[in-house]
Amino acid sequence: MQSKSLSLAPAVALFPGLKPPHKTLLFHQICVLVITFLAYASFHASRKPPSIVKSVLGPTIPSNSTQVSNLSSNDTGWPPFNGTGGTHRLGELDLAFLISYSIGMYLAENVQKVESEEAKLIESDNSKSSSAIGFLEAWKLPGVAPFAFCLFFSKLVAYTFLYWLPFYIRHTAVAGVTISHKTAGLLSTIFDIGGVLGGITAGFISDMIEARAITSILFLFLSIPALVLYRAFGSISMLTNIALMFLSGFLVNGPYSLITTAVAADLGTQSLNGGNSRALATVTAIIDGTGSVGAALGPLLAGYISTRGWNSVFFMLILSIFFAGLFLIRVARTEIREKLSGK
Repeated sequence: MQSKSLSLAPAVALFPGLKPPHKTLLFHQICVLVITFLAYASFHASRKPPSIVKSVLGPTIPSNSTQVSNLSSNDTGWPPFNGTGGTHRLGELDLAFLISYSIGMYLAENVQKVESEEAKLIESDNSKSSSAIGFLEAWKLPGVAPFAFCLFFSKLVAYTFLYWLPFYIRHTAVAGVTISHKTAGLLSTIFDIGGVLGGITAGFISDMIEARAITSILFLFLSIPALVLYRAFGSISMLTNIALMFLSGFLVNGPYSLITTAVAADLGTQSLNGGNSRALATVTAIIDGTGSVGAALGPLLAGYISTRGWNSVFFMLILSIFFAGLFLIRVARTEIREKLSGK
């Protein structure tokens, strides 16, 4: 049997001072948490620049605002993105990036065959409970398909905002003033901040009432009037724009964050699957992978539909939210019946 020192992380092997008993278990747990957070935050931060440069690369913005001094020679855009089909090309770039992410989500976790010796011993003792679940079998688990397709439309909306919001802000004068590229990028982070708090709130509410579908539907249907208000009144003043953008991010990203975390964990370890925790990776891949397909299509559709006007884009987003809520109605009814029956 190989010695335990060979299974240590490379950094621990390179720096003997990090090995026990020089450092406590708590020290290593904190290190893992910090490093994981920084890696994850850096990965997600890499998605922001493509959304900000859209306003620089894209078609010329209309100079009908009261503050034309913000416009520079670079506001004419750059080929091939500054023509009549410039937004189409920008949407296609988003599709190229996001569709590869979606495919990777389906393939990366489908359950991986690397196992520790302890896992092999457990499998030999109880092969049925520890055996991996198939891809098609995971689709048949109760709740997987509805939440997967709900996430498809939820991420379609969330990623459309992620990749097009700075462009929209730049091309929509706030209080008659054209916002600069830098300000548009900074202002769009308000939507992301609202999304972070919305995800936390959605998780807290769902834990409190123990009803994931009801919580998701609540956030989804409330986000429809929020988007209508943002489109109609977001350009009145900077304060109104920030408030409505925060509210929209809070409600739009709440269900998306909830489904990719708590819901996936619940469905992957539900009792109808015998409590098989090894189904978790497959269920997570299905749900997040399906959602990522929507994430890839949303920015692409926005690139094409925006040529007809931003009202058409918002109509597409509202319709997507409506479909996302429809997929969860049956699951929500089941949760309500369970609550009423006292289960």
